[in-house]
Amino acid sequence: MGEKGKDMALWQDSFHDWARAWATLQDVEPTATGAVVTIGAQQVMVWPGDGAAFEPVSAGSELLLVTDDPGGATEFAQSQGLRATISNVLLSAETEDLDLVPDLPPDAYLAEAPMENYDLVEVALFDRPVARGRLCLGDGLAVMAALVVDDGHEEHVPAFEQAMVAGLGEEAFTHGADTLYLIAGLEQAERFAGVEGWHKVADILGFSS
Repeated sequence: MGEKGKDMALWQDSFHDWARAWATLQDVEPTATGAVVTIGAQQVMVWPGDGAAFEPVSAGSELLLVTDDPGGATEFAQSQGLRATISNVLLSAETEDLDLVPDLPPDAYLAEAPMENYDLVEVALFDRPVARGRLCLGDGLAVMAALVVDDGHEEHVPAFEQAMVAGLGEEAFTHGADTLYLIAGLEQAERFAGVEGWHKVADILGFSS
């Protein structure tokens, strides 16, 4: 099996683990029924997968299809009478392949705070928090999401993002997580595409009725 095939198998095989961790980062208690993980009003499932597990989303709910075939997944959703909403990207990296030493501009520093269900990291500039991110540990993996840099600091976005990844990635590595996942928006995913160690493994496509 090639490298791409191994990556595909890993994110699919560990779907329930990383999806549950992603829910925790959103302060939501997930439920799992067969192939579907429900996160609040969102039904999350791998596509193609167990089609029998799909139930049309009710009003106000959303279907999230995690897939390496976005065209096919979109056609499937449209055949169910659903329309596209917001899309995200699932990125993956091995913690041993990442630079886990934060590199920040002068007058900026990284602060970490363990919360009840996840770890929080913040970047402060002149003692004022300007960026933050979250990490949740799973079984041999960790999930990051909500890596956000405040408006007005556009020139520092790449540096702040990678500093947060370094801090959170070190925490993941320390706790034995070999694989690190990041749920990113499209623009953020494009920035990470040029960072050594990171690669896209799937699209997370949103649909609603």
